[in-house]
Amino acid sequence: MTWLLLIRIVAEAADEIEDIRPPLPPPPSLTIVILLAVLLLGAIVAYFLWPNAKLTVASPIPKEVARKRLQDAKEKVATASAYDFGIEVSDILRSFIEQQFGIKAVRQTTGEFLIEASHTTYFDLKRREKLRRFLLACDGIKFARVQAGPAENEALFEQASAFVEEVN
Repeated sequence: MTWLLLIRIVAEAADEIEDIRPPLPPPPSLTIVILLAVLLLGAIVAYFLWPNAKLTVASPIPKEVARKRLQDAKEKVATASAYDFGIEVSDILRSFIEQQFGIKAVRQTTGEFLIEASHTTYFDLKRREKLRRFLLACDGIKFARVQAGPAENEALFEQASAFVEEVN
């Protein structure tokens, strides 16, 4: 009797087994997240592989900038005060040297600047001496308030122009 019962249970159990169901579709939110992740990955890859379409702006040549600024200053030789002109011409030359040679000339004292310039190959003893005389003349006008006139302004202008033109 127990055998009969077991056979009947097995026979009924065989009819109850269902076939394999197909996989459930992913929820819509997961599909959206996966789609956005793929799009983001594609955008990152495209950013690094796409040719750079940015326009590169050529930086101005320091010598040309210095020439332009000196020409603007030349118009003030006779009319500007020696103090203002000395500051302007000194700033022009210091900015030129900073851009041309990478020496931090604008924010340094004359002594600090000349020491740093001595470590570069371009500034030999003759050039350093010319630069030293020019900067000391400007410092005298700026800090010691040495009396100067249009003739001194012209001399400072000529020294600065000669130094800029001398650089290759």
